[in-house]
Amino acid sequence: MRRTKNWFDEEVIKNGNKFELCLVGRFLTEKNLNIPAMKSKMVDIWRSTTRINIKILSPGLFLFQFYHNDDMQWMVNNGPRSFDGAILVTNTIPVGGNPTKIPLNEVDFWIQIYDLPSDFMSESIDKQLGNFFGTFLMYDSNNNASIWREYMRIKVKVDVRSPLKRRKKIGSKNRKECIVNCKYEKLADFCFVCGVLSHTERFCKKKIEGGTEGVTRKWGNWLRAPPRRGVAQGRSK
Repeated sequence: MRRTKNWFDEEVIKNGNKFELCLVGRFLTEKNLNIPAMKSKMVDIWRSTTRINIKILSPGLFLFQFYHNDDMQWMVNNGPRSFDGAILVTNTIPVGGNPTKIPLNEVDFWIQIYDLPSDFMSESIDKQLGNFFGTFLMYDSNNNASIWREYMRIKVKVDVRSPLKRRKKIGSKNRKECIVNCKYEKLADFCFVCGVLSHTERFCKKKIEGGTEGVTRKWGNWLRAPPRRGVAQGRSK
């Protein structure tokens, strides 16, 4: 059936809160997006049990409409998502909210904490570390199943306007100080010069204004966590 020009508004008005099953989002990139390819890729990645509609609200701003709450929550809980190396930043829309005015500055990441002393591997310690690397959201207790734990895994909310945190010095009364290192799962393109997600080194103002001489790259590919073995990539429908 052919839809009218204002099919979105007409359809959602019948179902009450028209943004209840919607997310608003933007991609962190300085490049021009291939919109048709992006739509196709996102639909393929999310593997919705029903369908997904992607609407352009304004240049660079998109509305993602789902038709089942499980589909939307699966997308929210299994991010971040990216296209062509650009992280997708999304947010929900409150009742009465204007989707073009919703702040899009935070992304949820699962991070892996390495080089943590064995007696520091606890949920209380990881919560403190989570609030250093971002805002602590969740502790992965399933990561404790094996006898040997190479890293601790936590979920944090990261402000995309700030440089990615890389490491933290920790210590206690009974031991010397040590440095723990962080790796980010599903980390897409970011700047190796200033450490932010909104652009790559090519578009870094700090590098452009300062010139190539004396540029120090304190960030690098080592911040990307390796794929987790034994983790299913799909989901049951």
